[in-house]
Amino acid sequence: MEKNYDFIKGFDSLNREYTQFTIGNSNKLPNWLRGTLLKVGPAQFKIGKTDVKHWFDGLAMLYKFEITDKEIFFSNSFIKSSQYQAHQNGKMLHDEFATKAPLGILGKIKNLIGMMLGKDVLNPNCNVNIAKIADNFIAMTEVNNNMSFNQLSLGTIGKTKYIDTIKGQMTTAHPVYDNETGELFNLLIEIAPRQIKYKIYKINTRDSNNSSILREQIAEFSKPYLFYSHSFFLTSKYIILYAGPIETSATRLLTHSFNEALIYNKDCKSEFIIIDRKSGNIKYLPVAPFIFLHGINSYESEKQQLIIDLITYENLEDNPYNKFYLEKLAQNRIDISTTIKRYTLDLELMTATSQLITDTNIEFPQINRKYHNQEYNYVWGVYGDNSRPNDFFNGLIKQNINLTNDIKVWHEAEFYPSEPIFIKNPTSNDEDDGIIMTNVYDANRHISILLFLNASDMTEIARFDLPCHIPFTLHGNFYNNIKKPL
Repeated sequence: MEKNYDFIKGFDSLNREYTQFTIGNSNKLPNWLRGTLLKVGPAQFKIGKTDVKHWFDGLAMLYKFEITDKEIFFSNSFIKSSQYQAHQNGKMLHDEFATKAPLGILGKIKNLIGMMLGKDVLNPNCNVNIAKIADNFIAMTEVNNNMSFNQLSLGTIGKTKYIDTIKGQMTTAHPVYDNETGELFNLLIEIAPRQIKYKIYKINTRDSNNSSILREQIAEFSKPYLFYSHSFFLTSKYIILYAGPIETSATRLLTHSFNEALIYNKDCKSEFIIIDRKSGNIKYLPVAPFIFLHGINSYESEKQQLIIDLITYENLEDNPYNKFYLEKLAQNRIDISTTIKRYTLDLELMTATSQLITDTNIEFPQINRKYHNQEYNYVWGVYGDNSRPNDFFNGLIKQNINLTNDIKVWHEAEFYPSEPIFIKNPTSNDEDDGIIMTNVYDANRHISILLFLNASDMTEIARFDLPCHIPFTLHGNFYNNIKKPL
């Protein structure tokens, strides 16, 4: 008989906010580990009077874990969006990821007209990721209206302001940073009735300040449909998008929740879209369809080929987000099977070949950021133990990309980690010399802990009880100086 697991309580709403709550003494940690981990995720799963349907529907909450010379502090705060304010008044103002708001016919007509006029009718519940531009900290989701917040108090500032006029309603919550140039890359998607425009832009973060964030468009192309892009890839010369079988249209976005609008098109012609960073020239390289959400790394080989490592969902002909409806999770109907694959793109022969690296069941990948866009060895992530069917991500894993039998795992029964963050040892040149830091849900006690592991061998260094449970977070970043990312 299959066992039911208690991870579902990790999706209970968290309503309380804490400010500088002391969780322990930092003397158990290396002296070089000082700074702040910022994370974000869904935290309130009833909006107004509506019980939401999906993990990603929950109202966004920010979390701060601050490591000082003496103590470790925990803070958390809801992002005070228009949806949050409506919730405080017992209402649901906007559609969420998989839950439609009870707008009525007039509200739907208003949104339809706004979409036709190219206006932002998709509203932000920025519960996916955190980015930093100059001293501006931004909570992100996949609509263009992201939210700025105070990195010290976690107070909401408001919608992030840009001084350019690039139009678009959607974006990705995974902008890509170039360590060498200081440029941040992302895309905007402008939705119109007859065509979808994709606009790739960059921001020079070293020239930006809080009041003047300028996006510079470097390329644009159009499609008759909207292919879903959760993340993309960067090398020293190219930006690479993947147009796969998960698609939607302007009409479906207006008549369905965002997730319900995404469909699997078995007849799609999948392709890599390769944009020259300098010229903006675009090449389209056909590839057999696959499904992925998160990339691991990408770089240019000595043979001038593009190497792309990513996590694929195997044997799936469906929208992968359908796996994370709260009803399915509550019934332990979990079936997550991922692999790491490497795609090699040859721009002279215009071919794309794939290689299975490992069938390790991994998600939310992290690497040593010093090795972004270059050859590397290690990836860390959350791990699903295939010997425990119907369980959620129940461990942390370190995988050697080049020696696939070189795997190290942290696992304890009834502990469920969120995305691990790798923090490099600044005194070492070894790629895997550092700390893994993350929040972990303890299902037995219904609280979360802050866990620190040796990134090299995945052994525990320290753990600290938090004053509450943290609903499973999505993404975040560590800052060794609140003004400078590590």
